[in-house]
Amino acid sequence: MTSSFFEPSMNVLLFLMVKKFVYLEVLLILAGVKAALRTGTARYFSVFTIGICIAGIAAHFVVPYFQIYQQPWAGIAQFLIRTWDGMFTPLLASFIFLNTMPQKHGRVMVIDGMHILLIIGLVGLWVSTL
Repeated sequence: MTSSFFEPSMNVLLFLMVKKFVYLEVLLILAGVKAALRTGTARYFSVFTIGICIAGIAAHFVVPYFQIYQQPWAGIAQFLIRTWDGMFTPLLASFIFLNTMPQKHGRVMVIDGMHILLIIGLVGLWVSTL
């Protein structure tokens, strides 16, 4: 099978799909479950992660859908989408959500394990596209 410049590999397509349509949505669900189950600082970090996930999802879908590119906050949305090839928002949300693990009442092994697997998968796909 021949490969051309205009035929991206399956790794690139899978990375773009996971980054845009899967990662923030799954992280939003994990953070919501952890925020509902835990108290204290772990809950605050989870709620902050939920806010970042919602901002990232809105930056991907709300601005293009309503075609509001001239609004002042559209520049912030473009920053969230384009910085580090679009990896700024997912990695920031994951970094904040990782801070719930060492908290006194923050440990939920299933959610933490799923989050670690999610990070490894996304970063692995990102590295394979470089």
